[in-house]
Amino acid sequence: MFLRKYWLPLSVCLVAIVGVGIYLLAIQPPPEPIVTYTPVEPLAKPTEKPKTETPVVEEAEQPQQGGHTHADGTFHEAPHSIPADATTTPDFPAADPNGDPVEAAYQRLEYIKNNPYAWGGVHSPRATQLIAELLPASYPIDHNDGDARQLLIEELCEQNDPRAAEALIAIMCDGGTKGRVMFDTLEAIGPPAVPYILPYLEREDTKGSAWIYVGSGVFDSLSRIGVRYRDDLGGILDHIIIPKFQEIAADKNNERYGRSTIIRAREALSLLQ
Repeated sequence: MFLRKYWLPLSVCLVAIVGVGIYLLAIQPPPEPIVTYTPVEPLAKPTEKPKTETPVVEEAEQPQQGGHTHADGTFHEAPHSIPADATTTPDFPAADPNGDPVEAAYQRLEYIKNNPYAWGGVHSPRATQLIAELLPASYPIDHNDGDARQLLIEELCEQNDPRAAEALIAIMCDGGTKGRVMFDTLEAIGPPAVPYILPYLEREDTKGSAWIYVGSGVFDSLSRIGVRYRDDLGGILDHIIIPKFQEIAADKNNERYGRSTIIRAREALSLLQ
């Protein structure tokens, strides 16, 4: 009876109470966030590196400028030099215009042989040692011997000593070893290499056969030097080298020279003529 009579006022009061409660909750400030603090150790001060004092080198211990080190670790305080009485520029003696041109060519060859530093280079004591180790030329005993010999050859080529030509051409012809560095070094040595190379062109090496064979190193090096130093070689090229090449190239029936030697002679002639 009571609810039927007062249900409307009670409903209004209930709605009002709920609304006031919602309003009061909405205006409350949000709770403070929970923050976790992790203690931090103070940074350590950087440790200063101890100062290293630069050792003072006595003046006598300081290497002089221009020094160099060989492949074996030997240090020289000064660059290699040439003998005091050595000729450093080509100065050929005057040739007799009415004389024998072949004889004059051999005289020119003798001048070059006696003045190897006229085209540059230095006298290297290390080169003297290396040449003694590499000569007489022979085939390597085994692979290890070949590798060790190759290192000596490369070191010899670095010495900038024209006397290296003696060992290089001997190894090419009688040691069974050839390499680009060897050809390039012979060409760089130039005319002073020719007196060492020519005997291998003129010798009669049959290698146990019925024909004469001349190594490819002879033709290649002489042709390269001839192209580069034609004026310096002069009559040596015109009256000694080219005529010998022509003699070999003319042996069409292999009566005296091996076939490979004839082919190489013709190839060399094509570069010089």
